[in-house]
Amino acid sequence: MKYVNKTVCSLAVAGMTMLSGNISAQFLGGHRLTSDEEGPKGQFMMYGSLDYSKVTTPSTSSSTVSSAPLGVGYFINNNDLIGVNYAYSQNSVDHHVMYKQNEAGIWYSPSLMLGKYFVLIGQVDAHYVWGQQLSGAADSMQNFNGFRLRAYPLIGILLGGGWALKFKFAELSMLQTKTKQEGWTKSYVAGISGSTFGVGISKNFDFRKKSAKDDN
Repeated sequence: MKYVNKTVCSLAVAGMTMLSGNISAQFLGGHRLTSDEEGPKGQFMMYGSLDYSKVTTPSTSSSTVSSAPLGVGYFINNNDLIGVNYAYSQNSVDHHVMYKQNEAGIWYSPSLMLGKYFVLIGQVDAHYVWGQQLSGAADSMQNFNGFRLRAYPLIGILLGGGWALKFKFAELSMLQTKTKQEGWTKSYVAGISGSTFGVGISKNFDFRKKSAKDDN
């Protein structure tokens, strides 16, 4: 029950964050597209980014590979998407894997237009998490699993042809994982920092058959 209460509380906070973003966008002149306006309703969207970094010193080297996340969504109307996504991260030191994590789940994303080419977007993720980490005590890899709840805002720049750049600039998240040996480990992220900033790209796809009227 303790974990359920924390989960409900976190989802409530995420919902309030999205509501506050929507209200702020209204003050900035943002608006939601109506059903009779031209928009992406009925289209699919694919998005994501891949990152790689490596640090080398005279005595050691470390590298990190991550995807943040890769997802597919469906526009239920001109402003809101629902979908599934997947993320992976791995850290290696001197070519030995120290940590690797998978997460997959569902997401919801509302949006508001800011003029013709800019969009304010919110996203809420609910993920199942699993992976392996090196245990210092046992000097071996331990399996872990858990869940992550995350909410964050993005600014989108529409490039045409269904393409868009997405800039994430803040995050509110909770990650809880456990191993058989160590029990639950909790971590939280809240605010704006270098670790919460990210850039990704998305592409909309329309698989519906066009009518003869649309082709003219």
